[in-house]
Amino acid sequence: MEKLALLGGNQTVFPGLAETGKRLNVTSQAIEKTAKMMSDGEISISPAVSLLEERFAEWLGAKYVLAVCNGTTAIQAALYATGVCPGDEVIVPSYTFWAGVAPVMAVQAKPVFCDVDEESYNLSPATIERCITRKTKAIVLVHVWGNPCDMPGIMALAKEHNVMVVEDCAHSHGATCGGRKVGLFGDANMFSLQGSKVMRAGEGGLLVTENREYYERAAALGHYERLSGLQQDSDYRKYSLTGLGFKHRIHPLGAQIALSDLETLDEMNDLRDSQGREIEAKLEGLPFISFQRVLPGSRRLYSYHYARYHSEELGGVSMQTFLYALKAEGLTIGVCGYGRLHEAPFFTEPAPNGVRWHSRTTDYLPSHPPPSLPVTERLRDETFMLAPRFEAKCPQLVSAYTTACLKIWENRDALLKYERDNPPDNNTLATIRSNSVNLV
Repeated sequence: MEKLALLGGNQTVFPGLAETGKRLNVTSQAIEKTAKMMSDGEISISPAVSLLEERFAEWLGAKYVLAVCNGTTAIQAALYATGVCPGDEVIVPSYTFWAGVAPVMAVQAKPVFCDVDEESYNLSPATIERCITRKTKAIVLVHVWGNPCDMPGIMALAKEHNVMVVEDCAHSHGATCGGRKVGLFGDANMFSLQGSKVMRAGEGGLLVTENREYYERAAALGHYERLSGLQQDSDYRKYSLTGLGFKHRIHPLGAQIALSDLETLDEMNDLRDSQGREIEAKLEGLPFISFQRVLPGSRRLYSYHYARYHSEELGGVSMQTFLYALKAEGLTIGVCGYGRLHEAPFFTEPAPNGVRWHSRTTDYLPSHPPPSLPVTERLRDETFMLAPRFEAKCPQLVSAYTTACLKIWENRDALLKYERDNPPDNNTLATIRSNSVNLV
């Protein structure tokens, strides 16, 4: 049995090996094209933006695509477009990044935090149905870590209750449910192009919809310059001078960078997914790690690779010691910051200057405590980043990640003894769980 690096053994991922799984964030082609755009003065308005919208619509199979400054703004525009109004309730997960929920506040609606399915980590028809009231206007669901929600079931439920659906596809550029790409099910949906995503603009987002009215509303909200070009019968042409008060344009240089990623997106998804699946296949029998359940007939993307740690299966070794042992092996790993939004002051308290976003915040003040989300609260303490996204073919590195986890199992008694001699600091992990990706 090979000794753990934490206990004096050799590292599994030796210096230099981790680099074999990386690629440049911006391709040489994108650098060349953005340099030409700058020399041509295309730093505010450029054909690259409409080209991105056209090509993404063709790739996805969507009717309307609107490029915006970021994914957060795309969700805000989607909520506005689908008619969410002040005082309406919008069902949201807490097991997600804050930017998927904060736009509900921006349209002065009330976020209703909903628990998730324990195996998929997603909202499900069963969890959503428990939260629907007569005030429910919409659901913002997230395909967490690239794993598709049960879209047929959710859409059937939404239709039954006359509720709008917004898909947050920030992790899911190419994930499918029943052979159909996510982003084509909901009423108005979002793809993020932020720099950590599989399709990157640096900062940017895409709103997707099949509904002309929703597209025009979203355009009116933040793209005044487009409104005079809408069809003659559009109700929004008259706002071409001012729009509806916002400016949501994507930066054209970012649009060009995203176009470059789109050209290789399918090929890169296949590479990333094959290596992510290989890790899970080799670790399937380890009792202290479990993986997201993917619905039959769905394809998940390994845009982020999170798993669940079962401390009791490793003799009670804490998450902190477990992750430190993997880090000592040379792995890039981290804790999960999801699952805390329902307790976050932004959603539960008035702002520091005493201004409330609107009266709905009183629902969660001390006399009305945050909702109990038992599954979410378990997942937030037990999910961890197992591996980074491998952006190049790296069989030796993939093998090293599985070997490191197998070493943990083989050395479980020694690791437990190490922890007794070096008790974990209970506050250490809590202090770094402030975002979605928190490396240890």
